[in-house]
Amino acid sequence: MVTLAPCRACLRSVTLSRGASAPLSRPNPLSAQLIARAASSAKPDPAPYHINEDEDDFDDVVGEIKRRRKRMADKRNRQGGDFVDFLKVHIRGGKGGAGTAAFMPTKRGLGPPSGGNGGPGGNVYIKTSPDIHSLSTVSKRAVGGQGGNGAGNLRHGSRGDDITISVPVGTVIREVHREGEAEKNWADENAMGLDSDERRDRARERWLVKHPNFEASPRDIREAEAVLKEGGRWTQRTPSFEDEPALELDIAEPITKPLLLARGGGGGLGNTHFVSPSTRHPRLASRGIIPPSRTFEFELKLLADVGLVGLPNAGKSTLLRAMTGRRAEVADYAFTTLHPQIGVVRVLNDGTWAAEQDTPIEETELERMLDAEARMKGEYQPLPRAPRARDRRSQERIRFTVSDNPGLLARASENVGLGHSFLRSIERSLALAYVLDGRHPDPADGLRVLHNELEAYKPGLAARARLIALNKTDGQDDEAIAEKVEGLRRAAEEIGRADGTVPPEVLVVSAKFGTGMDKVVNLLADAVDAARQKIEAAKVKPAVRQVEEEEIEKEEADLF
Repeated sequence: MVTLAPCRACLRSVTLSRGASAPLSRPNPLSAQLIARAASSAKPDPAPYHINEDEDDFDDVVGEIKRRRKRMADKRNRQGGDFVDFLKVHIRGGKGGAGTAAFMPTKRGLGPPSGGNGGPGGNVYIKTSPDIHSLSTVSKRAVGGQGGNGAGNLRHGSRGDDITISVPVGTVIREVHREGEAEKNWADENAMGLDSDERRDRARERWLVKHPNFEASPRDIREAEAVLKEGGRWTQRTPSFEDEPALELDIAEPITKPLLLARGGGGGLGNTHFVSPSTRHPRLASRGIIPPSRTFEFELKLLADVGLVGLPNAGKSTLLRAMTGRRAEVADYAFTTLHPQIGVVRVLNDGTWAAEQDTPIEETELERMLDAEARMKGEYQPLPRAPRARDRRSQERIRFTVSDNPGLLARASENVGLGHSFLRSIERSLALAYVLDGRHPDPADGLRVLHNELEAYKPGLAARARLIALNKTDGQDDEAIAEKVEGLRRAAEEIGRADGTVPPEVLVVSAKFGTGMDKVVNLLADAVDAARQKIEAAKVKPAVRQVEEEEIEKEEADLF
């Protein structure tokens, strides 16, 4: 095999092409051969793999998930970055600044001690932000700022900078691990096999700060050690979860005032704290405290009113676009949606909704191609927006949010194939809507799979289902559709009898052409309205009961 090396003309053409401008030159035949060879050796992209949602082929499904994640990286970047709904974060408050050993200047030698204390370390807080919808902006490590060191003339160190972590509403925070510096040092000393004298010397080096010009006597060291032990600074034991319960936060509403996650360490003591009757000029100060490190789990559970639940490629994204007008990614292959997408539905008093469509919903890639072609011809027109007249809001009956969630698969409740990540996004929804592919021979099997996975993940979650949308029914035979609808009704009634719940209503829709969408929107609006009223009633009842009890106590006091 003969290897072709590029000639000087090729290299010159490449070098000139990198500049702002290059002179015209004759084409080189050898460079054309190299370009043609590189183009012929390029492998074509594999065709999309259509997945049969069966447990027996689950290995192929997991591989397809990974492949789709890599292939769709550029699409996720266009949509504003990766969506992260679970994260482990290591948090520690800032280390306290060290105290200083200093003396007031006098003509008779050493004056009185004047060393200032170290500043406390910065705290770590958490707050909510309405502009954040993912945990992708949260750093995996957050440490408060270190406090400033003390100085002479009783000048204390400055406080360390505080750190504030911003999270979206719906984040659940759990403390899972806690470890302090004392435990780390004890483990290191055990590993090195140090005796008691060596451990004591290491502790003194770790806690005591000496004067830069004067040597401390053994008595100064012993007295300073006694002062630190008396104040509880010498051995900073980290409280266990039994002594101090783990911190758990369920942020279901916006936080008006930042909450404390980790407190900064205390500042070190200046030499003024080590004055004793026997030692008038202490030559030692102490270092600041390093607070314990805490590990938290951040879990985002979206707060959408309605969650769309379905197998891959059931048309959930198309249904979201039909209801909300949100331009979600639509394609005819499984796992088009890798991250939850949320849209807003505005239902008006006359039964219509603000995002009713007049034209069919096409696949996203086709829309992009048509838009690019229209731009080239100068005929591009943006998508029409819903009218925003002032009286439009006054006619609005209800507004609710809908989340388009990634497709579920068998054994998703066991966290196989990113199952828990998918199920987290619908855990807090007030109502659920099953979306099934009408082209499937037996959609009732898919309904049973979805119900079983919801119940296995969280018992009672499937009871929130309010409708079953048999999607993609356009172009199908009426008898076949009627047979599938009857099978879904029988399966829903069997599930309802087993769970003791009311079976959801089965609706025949075509989200692409908008067929049957008016009934879907109004049914979900009624379900959300009823759930909200139930929540408000639960909030009012304790307050009413408290008022009644206070009135009874007042009447009894008047009687006696």
